[in-house]
Amino acid sequence: MKVFTDVIQGSEEWLSLRKGRPTASRFSDIITAAKGDLSKSSTDYICELIGECFAPDFKYWEGNKFTERGTELEPEARDCFAAELCATVKQVGFCLSDDGISGCSPDGLLVDAHGNYYAGLELKCPTPKVHIGYVLDGVLPNKYRQQVHGSMAVTGLNEWHFWSYFPGIRHFHIVVKRDEYTEKLTQSLGQFVSEYRAVREVAMPKLMITAAQLDEGKAGV
Repeated sequence: MKVFTDVIQGSEEWLSLRKGRPTASRFSDIITAAKGDLSKSSTDYICELIGECFAPDFKYWEGNKFTERGTELEPEARDCFAAELCATVKQVGFCLSDDGISGCSPDGLLVDAHGNYYAGLELKCPTPKVHIGYVLDGVLPNKYRQQVHGSMAVTGLNEWHFWSYFPGIRHFHIVVKRDEYTEKLTQSLGQFVSEYRAVREVAMPKLMITAAQLDEGKAGV
């Protein structure tokens, strides 16, 4: 994997890196949570990814008060995780797969004494109700299964930490290891990438506007 350490998540450079690339936070749109198979809804995501190349400034969703709160609490949650586990956590902007096609934006990468990355970190700062539900269930929440295993598929790492944080309540921590689901998801991701490339190759010439067509459009205004 290639790690972009100097890129700030949410910045223009970060958005540019993600443009037209399938990312782990959206793998639930292309891969099923149950078996890791390719989802029937993956075609919609292909159209969205191609659209990013033509309308990079268009936003389907800009967040809400809960996502804003999560962003505000993230540094506190990361520091708490590092302190409780006595771990060295490096904040990074973006990770790109070896083939340069897919990526992920981890909330941190764990570094060993030799400076090598050995695990990733997914932080969540949910409402009290949701956080308590995570604690009681005691497993990786199903809605994040594709994202966590997908991040391992992108980075090649064998371990990912899921950490749910709410001030004043016991934190929820689970270590997810690479397993058969990770491997199945990796295969399905490869299938999706092949389909995406094929569709994009056909679509791009049909969607590109030439300079002559642009001038013609302006003349008709």
